[in-house]
Amino acid sequence: MKRILPISSIRFVLALWVFLSHFPYPILSGPQRNPFLWAARSVLHNSFNGAAAVMAFFVISGFCIHFPNRKTFEVPSWIAYYTRRYIRILVPMGVAIGLAVPLKLKFGYYVNFILWSLVCEEIYYFIYPALLRLRDLLGWHILITFVWFASFLTILSNPTAKEYHEYGLTLTWVLGLPCWLLGVRMAERLDLFYLRSVSEMQIWLWRCGLWILSIAFSALRFHANIGFPWTLNVFAIAAAWWLEREISYYKTRRVPRLERFGDASYSVYLTHMHGAMLAGWVIVLNGAWSWWLTVIVTALFSILFYWCIERPSHQLARYCSQRLARRDHATAVIEERRVVAGESAT
Repeated sequence: MKRILPISSIRFVLALWVFLSHFPYPILSGPQRNPFLWAARSVLHNSFNGAAAVMAFFVISGFCIHFPNRKTFEVPSWIAYYTRRYIRILVPMGVAIGLAVPLKLKFGYYVNFILWSLVCEEIYYFIYPALLRLRDLLGWHILITFVWFASFLTILSNPTAKEYHEYGLTLTWVLGLPCWLLGVRMAERLDLFYLRSVSEMQIWLWRCGLWILSIAFSALRFHANIGFPWTLNVFAIAAAWWLEREISYYKTRRVPRLERFGDASYSVYLTHMHGAMLAGWVIVLNGAWSWWLTVIVTALFSILFYWCIERPSHQLARYCSQRLARRDHATAVIEERRVVAGESAT
C-alpha cells in the first residue's frame, strides 16, 4: 500500500481550515449587542480553530513518516530517508520565505502561526531514528509516558501561555512530540483499523464531535484564558481516534474526491498568506466580495506554487533518495559477500 485513504483528503481539509482561521468569512464581524447575535458571532469566530488543525497535522505527519517502516526494526537507508525528508520540506519552505521578501510579508517563526509547526516537524524527522531506538529499548508504553511527562513539564515552564508556539524553538517541539508519536503509534496499529466497521452515521458523529471540541477549546482560549498548550494535546488524542475511524470507514469505499487535492495541501498551508498579500495589492480587504477575491488569488497562487516548486521538489527528493537507497543496498551486499568469502576461506 502506497496511499492510505483518506489521509491525503484530510490534509487538504486541514490546510483549508488553517486558511479559514486566518481569514474568516466576514459575517457578524462587528460587535453585537443582541445576545443571540453575540452568541452566533462567538460560534462563527471559533468555528475554524487553525491551531487544532495543526495538531491533526502532527498526528498525520507521524503516521506518514512511520508508515513505510511500521513492520521493520531498521530503516533500509537513513541517508536516503533524511535526503528525501529535507528536500521535500525545505526546498518549498525556502522558496516561500524568498517569495515573502518582494511581497513584503513578514514570514518569521512566530508570524501567522505557520513556520513554528514546520520547524517542529523538522526536529521530529531528525530525531525519528533515536525514537525508534528508544522504542526498541524501552517499549512504547514507557517511551510515550516519558514524552507526555516532558510535554507536561514544558507547559508548567510557562503555564499562562495562550498560544502553542510561545515556548519558542527550544521547547515547542517537546510540547508537540506526544501528538506526533500518536501518529507513529497509529501506523503500527494500521491492520487493526481494517478490522473495525464504521457506519456513515458513526463517522459523521465523530467528525461533528471533533469540530465541536475544536470550537470549545478555541472558546476556552479566547474567552476563558485557558491557553492552547493545556487543551490541544488533548485534542490530538481525539484527532487520532477520529483518524483511525476515517481509515476504517474508507476501507471499502470509493476514493474521496479531495484525495488528489491533498497532494497540494503543503502548498496551501505554506503560501496562503502570500495569496492574501497579493489580493491586498488589488483592493482593500474588506467585505464579502473581497474575501472571495482573496480565496481565488490564494488558490491560484497555491496551485502555481505546487506545480512549479513543491511537485518538482517532491520528485527530486524521491529520485535522490532512491539512488542513495540503491547505492547503500549495493554497498551492503558487497560487504556481506566479503564477509561470507572471508568466513569460507577460514
